Amino acid sequence: MRRRGDTELVANEVKLLMTAISMTTSGDSEFHGYALAKELARLEGTHTPMSQSTLYRALRRLDDRGALRSRWESIEEVEADGHDGPPRRYYMITATGVAAAREAVARSEQTRHASAWQAWVPSFEGR
Repeated sequence: MRRRGDTELVANEVKLLMTAISMTTSGDSEFHGYALAKELARLEGTHTPMSQSTLYRALRRLDDRGALRSRWESIEEVEADGHDGPPRRYYMITATGVAAAREAVARSEQTRHASAWQAWVPSFEGR
């Protein structure tokens, strides 16, 4: 469990950053939280995305740390997109986020605790 003041990413944060990198390399420069959770579930081969409370707490921490940058969808975008409901918060991975993910993978490889999710991690070359 994370303690106050810890700077190391927890597993869910690393997974979200890796998924964000994967989505970015697929052409999505911005994504909303639920789309990120659905993509993570797809990559992990599960049927259920992570819980909303876990997802949005992790996204908030990553945004606060500068690993992600976020913005609220404008009313014009909501109308143009045609979705019902309130504006969504969109996220974009930053260079800090890519570096943090790279560091977490390197640390995992050094300790030989490679997780199953690393199998679908895209190459960091060129990022």
